[in-house]
Amino acid sequence: MDGSQSRSAAAHSADPGTSVLRRSGESQPIPLNLILDYPVFWSKYKVLRDFVQNFYDAVGHQTWASQFHWEICGDALRLFAADVGFSYDWLIHIGASTKRDSEGQYAGYFGEGFKIASLCAIRDYHWRVELASRDWELEVTTSRVSLDGRSSATLSYLVWKRAIPRSDTVLSLSPISPGDRGLLEAVLMSFYFEDNSLFGEKIWSSDEAAIFRRSNRRKPNGYPVTWDDHGDGIVFAGYQALGSFGFPLVICLHTHRTQDRERNTLYRMDVIKLVRRVVELVPPGTASRLLEMLSTLWYRYPRKRYDFDSWYDIIKTLVSRVARCPEQTRLFNKKYPNLLVASQVRRRDIVSRNKRCQALAWKRQAPARFRLVQDSFQKLGYPTLEEVCEKNNGFPVLRELQGREVELAGLLMEAANELFPGFFGSACLPPCRIIQSKTSVWKGMAECVPVDRPRDNPQGAQIRYRLPYVALKAYLFAPGMWSESFSTYLHELSHVFGGDHSANFSHALTNLLDVVLRGVQVLVGYEKRWDALFIDDTAANADAAIPQSAHHSP
Repeated sequence: MDGSQSRSAAAHSADPGTSVLRRSGESQPIPLNLILDYPVFWSKYKVLRDFVQNFYDAVGHQTWASQFHWEICGDALRLFAADVGFSYDWLIHIGASTKRDSEGQYAGYFGEGFKIASLCAIRDYHWRVELASRDWELEVTTSRVSLDGRSSATLSYLVWKRAIPRSDTVLSLSPISPGDRGLLEAVLMSFYFEDNSLFGEKIWSSDEAAIFRRSNRRKPNGYPVTWDDHGDGIVFAGYQALGSFGFPLVICLHTHRTQDRERNTLYRMDVIKLVRRVVELVPPGTASRLLEMLSTLWYRYPRKRYDFDSWYDIIKTLVSRVARCPEQTRLFNKKYPNLLVASQVRRRDIVSRNKRCQALAWKRQAPARFRLVQDSFQKLGYPTLEEVCEKNNGFPVLRELQGREVELAGLLMEAANELFPGFFGSACLPPCRIIQSKTSVWKGMAECVPVDRPRDNPQGAQIRYRLPYVALKAYLFAPGMWSESFSTYLHELSHVFGGDHSANFSHALTNLLDVVLRGVQVLVGYEKRWDALFIDDTAANADAAIPQSAHHSP
């Protein structure tokens, strides 16, 4: 088992249940005034943990591996703390604790662990509990007391004096089953000490906190976990494992104290708060390293206004810590040169949403492989997605129609009015413009402005936006491009119903296809008229090339 050294039991051939104490003389009974049916119920894990906790606090995590050990003799578990002794007076009074005035240095705090653990041990699990230190030995038992004429059982100690004081402290629990031995492994590994086999490489430590990598060793059965986040990561709070998360790290906050004595594990939001408190303490170099290990969270934002499960603030804190050091900032920028900041866009900010969609479309076809990160990365000097898109002419630059484009756009509007009268909510369709940016990804675009009162068109589709204009790329206004131009034009007009991913928009396109399939002959006519405009241009250009004298008869 981990966390301590187990002595061989061969030299201790005690019979099962035999006392480990060498008693002599008369015992001194001491009632604790702790009624046996006191309504507190601890699991075996918690009972064992609180017994071990008393040894842990007496020894300290620095020398835990060398001063503490345990052994199994028959069916008895014995815990030893070398060179440690104390008076049993501290075990009598509820709330009495030597640790109360030394906050942040011990796992225990309330001064009731041994008493309540002993109560549950003998009442619920029928264990024999014996303890010896200095010049005394005791066994936990029960006695009767009279309360207003009624007899009740209370927890008591039988105490013997030793003629020769001992230099260590020993606790014996019996009878221990094979299952209890497995549980002991989880208990011992749930305390903080650097030789804990669940710990890997130490990343950073201070008097207040510490961070380790997780080792490859699996957590034993019964190990404390956060109920909705059973990850490999471990959170130690006040020197005890109380939570888990999904990253291969061990995060320890030694100064953590809880006022909830019944809380055995942390909720996910408590884990996040504790991790944030720890990362607020780390130097820039450590923050940079942790930031890399949490890279999957770089582009996570809170899902709602009050999102207690979000790691957003942890990443923000780490970025701020890195930004404090110019050298660490330079090294991070060099290692990750293609990060782009994409702040959250409000749902109602239509202009910003349109720009974001355009910028994302540009990013998908950009020669460099950019990666989006949260807004805090601007502290490290990273530009925004929109800034880089604009610098590379990724946004559509619009101009008015010119020359033959006016007639061609007129054909598009005429065909839409003939085939889809009233379908787009108005007899007057929005004007056309030209996207002249060659690096822009979109073939067409429309600016969507929410209407005050959505209304239905004759087919029952709800019109939610008005379009100040519809813009198409210039290359669409060319011979043989009627079909692509008209389909792009209809796609953009359909944004009066919603965005590309909305169900309303999808239903509108389905209705459009139905009408188009029924009006194929009409479209063929428009296609001929479209191409005829370019034939006229070709003839005019040919006439211009003939010498003037050739126009006269001989």
